[in-house]
Amino acid sequence: MSESGSTRSRPWLTVSAGVALFLLSAVQQWPSAFRYDAAVYWSGSVALFTGDSTYDRGWLELRGFLTPFVYAPAALVERLFAGAGGPAVLVENALLVAVAGVVLLPGIARTVGGPRTQGPLVTWLCAGLSWLVLGRFAPYPLMDLPAVVLFLTVLRLALVRSRWGVLVLAGVAAGVTVNLRPAYLIPVGAVVVGVVVLHRSRAVLFLVGAVLGSLPQVVFNVARGAAPSLMPAGTPGLMSLQASYASYVVRYDTIIDTSGPPQQFYCDPSMAHAVAGHPVTSTGQLAKALLTNLPESVAFMLKKVGAALAWSSSTPYSTAAAVERYDLALPIVLITVIGAFGLVLAARRREGLLLAGSGLAVCLSLMTSATETRFALPLVLLGIVGCAVTVGLPATRLRSTRLLVAAAAVVVLGLAFAAWGVADALPPGPAGAAQCATVR
Repeated sequence: MSESGSTRSRPWLTVSAGVALFLLSAVQQWPSAFRYDAAVYWSGSVALFTGDSTYDRGWLELRGFLTPFVYAPAALVERLFAGAGGPAVLVENALLVAVAGVVLLPGIARTVGGPRTQGPLVTWLCAGLSWLVLGRFAPYPLMDLPAVVLFLTVLRLALVRSRWGVLVLAGVAAGVTVNLRPAYLIPVGAVVVGVVVLHRSRAVLFLVGAVLGSLPQVVFNVARGAAPSLMPAGTPGLMSLQASYASYVVRYDTIIDTSGPPQQFYCDPSMAHAVAGHPVTSTGQLAKALLTNLPESVAFMLKKVGAALAWSSSTPYSTAAAVERYDLALPIVLITVIGAFGLVLAARRREGLLLAGSGLAVCLSLMTSATETRFALPLVLLGIVGCAVTVGLPATRLRSTRLLVAAAAVVVLGLAFAAWGVADALPPGPAGAAQCATVR
């Protein structure tokens, strides 16, 4: 029996993988109260059913208009059954984890990897790695998990060549993804380029869908008397703050379960010294600071990507740097690097390169932002796709000495830049360039 025939005749393997992934995600302990970003998103969702101002409670001056609706089902449960919101969020997120792990990731891998990736092994591999990567996000109403599931949906639909309506839906999902997490703007831009290569003139359908997906934010802005922008009205101020931090901060984490300050900054003293007297306040100034401080800025940007992959068992949150254990750094780097090689070697080269290009775009977004570990989520999930593709590659392609040496070298470099990136930590609390410049 062929691999694809085997998969079709045994759907229970996929169902059982999905059930297992859902249960593993749903049996975790939910927090007694949401804090920081999670509290803001949750307050916006709850306000939909309490009569409070969703705009104020959900900080919609800075957050996308659609963000309160993501956890509206769980918020409705909280409204009907006080105290049930926490487990409802967990169940909602567990469903998202299961969809990502047994539907989207295996589907993308099979589209890119060809007939050799049609067996149940791919489904179970994606499910297992998805638990490792996504499971810890399930207890919190953050936008990272919904946004990355939507981004995977964009990729899954964009790779379909037969139906024009699918491209429109892919574009709608892309517009909503950017609304939930503007950090996906660069990766979605890379997908647009890939769609043009794959679909040529039909790529306009994707763009039409993207406009439709962005339209609610435009209408919301106009209704409130703001400019008809694709982004929330307060985005320019937020971008200015992000650009300032991005010029010298390697990584930022939020410390959970602490009575002290929740901010944990890791910085680059060289870049902090360079910008301490000339504060960066725009994307253009950030680009200038990076270009005028070569080669230090190259190492700085690589440290950002490496540090974003230095996960701990508490990700998406963290502990103070003095006691943090980056115990997941090795598996996360391995997944990402092996997956990158798998995508480059994919049987269907153009589709594989579309995904690899999306991964590079995620790296670019990490390099130009005040990076948190959770920002690397799409990069690691693309790595899972690549790992699944690697399973289906002919053994002869994987026995190349040059390939194995190159992969090992990239893993070592990734771990080295991760360690370097978190080497200069500030004490918990707010940070500034002048303070960072004196770390050493």
